[in-house]
Amino acid sequence: MKHTTNLVNEFNLIAVSNSAIKFIRNRGIQFTRILMIAILLMNFTAVFSSCNKNEKEVLDAYKLRTQGKVDEAKAMLLSILEEDSTIAMAHFELARTLNYMNMMGSDEATNALKQAKKLEPDNVIYAYGYARNCFLEAYKAMQMGGGDVNKWITKTCDEFKNVLDLESGYPEALMYLVEIYGMLPENMGGDKAKAEEYTRQLESTDKFFGAKARLVMMPEGTDMVEYWNKYIAENGEDCKSLKELGVASLFADDIDGAKKSFEKAMAINKSQNIRILDLARFHMMKVMQNQDAAGEELPKAKEYVEQYLNSKPEPIPPLHAYALGMMVKIKMFSGNQEEGEKLMEEAKSLDPYFSRAFGIPSLATFEPPNKPNHHFTSFFSPY
Repeated sequence: MKHTTNLVNEFNLIAVSNSAIKFIRNRGIQFTRILMIAILLMNFTAVFSSCNKNEKEVLDAYKLRTQGKVDEAKAMLLSILEEDSTIAMAHFELARTLNYMNMMGSDEATNALKQAKKLEPDNVIYAYGYARNCFLEAYKAMQMGGGDVNKWITKTCDEFKNVLDLESGYPEALMYLVEIYGMLPENMGGDKAKAEEYTRQLESTDKFFGAKARLVMMPEGTDMVEYWNKYIAENGEDCKSLKELGVASLFADDIDGAKKSFEKAMAINKSQNIRILDLARFHMMKVMQNQDAAGEELPKAKEYVEQYLNSKPEPIPPLHAYALGMMVKIKMFSGNQEEGEKLMEEAKSLDPYFSRAFGIPSLATFEPPNKPNHHFTSFFSPY
């Protein structure tokens, strides 16, 4: 009996031991799995945290630029890239900063855009930014009358088509293609058939840009005021169509009509206060066309610039400086050189790189680098 009991006890011990070993092995496998998952999560968290840190630093540099601290923004971006040259957003924002510092563009800015695009080829933000940069190069070639015009036009169109490969209905990219093919002569790359093709595509996907594209295809001399009034009657008022109606009124020499349209746009969206500067530019262009009109037109331009500077939302430093630059031109043309020089120093103190161009800086320049650009600026129109 004792022997039998010992055998039973031994059997139970072996069974328990085997169960324990099996349990430990199973738990060991589970523990290993848990450990591996934990390590992966830790690595993912570290990478995610690093990405967040990188994006925050780039956005901080962008904020510096919009505050008029452009040199600091550039230095910060170069420092970020020195530490890690694989941050696409840093390359993209560096390109925008360099282009802001030199409105006619630079090889350095183009190379930074190429690098951003190379690192993230599927990022439509960078693709669109690069396409617009190519158009800038094409525009420069057109202005200088060089032999590179066709090369740059072809390159520009290819890059906008690349944007459409990433996002087929990107309206601004389609609009650029309509203007390029529809407004340029054939010997510079124009192609009416292609322009019509992209116009129809826009008409089927975006009412506003479809209408804007169709206007490009209409005969010269089309009454644009009537065209946009009809569009608004059929589709209602919004900022985009009201802006187009206002611009059409300026072309028709109807400053009161333009003012009325722009005021309606500002009532819908206060950030449209930048349209006030278009009214100021209208009066300044009057003087450019006829210097004898300076005594009548420049005070009106000055009034609109002051209205913009006192409007809400308050202009960011680069736009405040740009508006002061407009005032400098008014003062200088009026013979008030000393006052003009004082205003120039004030503008430089806000932003030493503010745009000296006659055209208002595109609001796309001041959008965050991680936000898709849905601003369209025609190279074929002063407004």
